[in-house]
Amino acid sequence: MRDSQPLTLLGRHNPRLLRLRRIAQRQEPDLTVADGLKLAIDLAAAGIPIVELFTIPERLDEVRESPELRAVCDGGRAYLFDPATASNLAPTRQTQGVLAVVTVPSVHLRAEGVVIYLDRIQDPGNVGSVIRCATAFGATGVACSPECADPFSPRALRASAGHALLLPVEAGADFERLAQATHGAGGEVAGTAGHGGVSLARWRPCLPLLLALGNEGQGLSEEVQASCKRNVTVPLTGGVESLNVAVTAGLILGSLAGVAGSPILESRGHEGRPR
Repeated sequence: MRDSQPLTLLGRHNPRLLRLRRIAQRQEPDLTVADGLKLAIDLAAAGIPIVELFTIPERLDEVRESPELRAVCDGGRAYLFDPATASNLAPTRQTQGVLAVVTVPSVHLRAEGVVIYLDRIQDPGNVGSVIRCATAFGATGVACSPECADPFSPRALRASAGHALLLPVEAGADFERLAQATHGAGGEVAGTAGHGGVSLARWRPCLPLLLALGNEGQGLSEEVQASCKRNVTVPLTGGVESLNVAVTAGLILGSLAGVAGSPILESRGHEGRPR
């Protein structure tokens, strides 16, 4: 095996690092930053191209242990920066000193399977966690409203464990388009509500399903709620009024997948009854 190529140590005012800051702040919509060695390795192993890689000298040997990241280094697309600069540029509080620039996919979701719609969710961590749950329980994709936190921001990407780039995720999605397509395909459009909806254990949805989850404090907007034919409620006890949106998504998706023994999604036959 040939010797590894030496990497260039960049000064803190280097133009590449200035651009890295812009990308981390999502000022270049087609690119984002994956923060962390494991996340970079997982994305590269999953086939996500690493555009550029930045690492502190202390992590270089670990970076080169990954065949995919070693190829980035040997291809002249990896650079060194000092720990202080890494901490200053890192988009998350506890950086590991490895930042990977990756391409953001362009997705246009269709009405098929189970699509989660996030209506004005404000916390990037919640957005990422919902995407991770959607992947874990077999959802087709996640659509985010125009007012939703950026699903491809470094924080959301980290919370999703990279799945925001692997599961089909559409940012700035039009709810009405998805709702009309779902109705047109004979499916169901449903929302979540803390009280008054059909109990999760009794819910018998059909495919395709568009499931809307609302803002952390305000719930679903009037426009989204108007297109939902029914609401589903997760029964709570012990005086708890509501759950975190990602926890709600996990419970509902887990039930739909049969993990908790609740109804598995069923397709309706010609008679309109679940089969």
